[in-house]
Amino acid sequence: MTSVGSAQGPGFFASDAWTWWQAKRLRYNLSLAGAAWAAYFLMVGESQAFGHPVWEGVGGAISMTIFCGAGWLVVTGFANVAFLLGPALESWLKPSDTARYRQSAWRMGFWGSLAVPFIFPVLQLAAIVGQRG
Repeated sequence: MTSVGSAQGPGFFASDAWTWWQAKRLRYNLSLAGAAWAAYFLMVGESQAFGHPVWEGVGGAISMTIFCGAGWLVVTGFANVAFLLGPALESWLKPSDTARYRQSAWRMGFWGSLAVPFIFPVLQLAAIVGQRG
């Protein structure tokens, strides 16, 4: 076990688990950023399709872009904290089939995280439909 604050990761993570999960973090964050951009463009498309005024004009577009960007940064921060559950649970549970645990946990966390940015366009669509009655 590594000591707290070492280069291998926090002391409560097994170094092998920490190394495996950290090797996946760049792909995770790049994919999360791609999902955020896709969700952003979906929101813009919804607004254009339904003639929603929030994106009209440069001022509205800039303010919504800043608002969405700030929201996605917060969501990405939480997602990266949640990412730590992978190596933490592996260290605590000590699964007998480590490879299977890692693949299953990775897939669930990865796809679940990629779905989160799409909450924004779903909520926007609900608001647009609700306003139209």
